Amino acid sequence: MDFDTLDVLYRSRQTILEILKDKGYVTAPYEKFGPFEIEKMASKDKSLNMEVRKDVADDFVGLSICRVEYAIPRVKNRIATFLSKLLKEDEEVAEEDAIDTSNTEFMVITLESINDTFDKAAMNQWVKNRLRIAFFDAHTLVSNPLKHILVPLHEVVPEAEHADLLKKYNAENKTKFPIIRFHEDIIGRILGLVPGSIVKITRPSPSAGEYTLYRHCV
Repeated sequence: MDFDTLDVLYRSRQTILEILKDKGYVTAPYEKFGPFEIEKMASKDKSLNMEVRKDVADDFVGLSICRVEYAIPRVKNRIATFLSKLLKEDEEVAEEDAIDTSNTEFMVITLESINDTFDKAAMNQWVKNRLRIAFFDAHTLVSNPLKHILVPLHEVVPEAEHADLLKKYNAENKTKFPIIRFHEDIIGRILGLVPGSIVKITRPSPSAGEYTLYRHCV
């Protein structure tokens, strides 16, 4: 593997761990690595993959596991086969080893541009299994998109607050808000937006200091 590719894998992995840590996942077991370790891991099948968990109470409801899977080499032309193998759809899986879609999300890291092939695959998994899976080009994660100076603050609005938000803005339903398309927007992918989610965006304003808008994921 050439130096430029290893550099992308190294820098993007730092960003991925930063994103996961900000989302509440325990990333410490994976944080000690350098360029030489990345080279060794990249040469071994599945060595780059990670599974991180949140340190949560027994009554916690929500996502508590994130599996980071590296899709190297390219998978765009074999994405159905890749996902079937990833999700072990063709295997007899013990109940305790089955993926719990209510608490598990996937990040799939590739070295190719994310296009509508990946968008459709992610949507199919959401519709079919209610599984949250997001594809990322490692080249776009060499720095954290959430912390770019030109990217405003994005915050997911908890579902429990949706009704009050609609009432506040006298909106009949979520479709009255501008849309953000599922999986097409990298910020939406990082935040884990799914159809029905609402994201709050706070932008700087030269006159008001800042202004807030909401987008509805479709």
